Amino acid sequence: MRLHLSVSVPADTPVVGVRGEVDALTADDLYGFLATVISQRGPRLDVDLKDVTFMDAAGATALLLARQLATSLGGSLTVIALSAPAARGLGTAIAHQTLRAH
Repeated sequence: MRLHLSVSVPADTPVVGVRGEVDALTADDLYGFLATVISQRGPRLDVDLKDVTFMDAAGATALLLARQLATSLGGSLTVIALSAPAARGLGTAIAHQTLRAH
């Protein structure tokens, strides 16, 4: 399975659902999608990674860049759910508290 992205707005904060593999081939797609959501719906968003089957450093970088974009506009990017592969891929970023995860 490659990458599938969705967005829902259950309350005031958009939730981006990420499913599949986030790697060097799909990281730009993830960043582009997140940047579009930020520009269209405001700089505060949650990202649900519970259905991620693989994530490497490129995927983590895409999330960090989107977080930088959100914070530069006065918002935030919060990871609200993690699969085991996503947690491994984001391990360093979370350990250094660069990304918030709930």
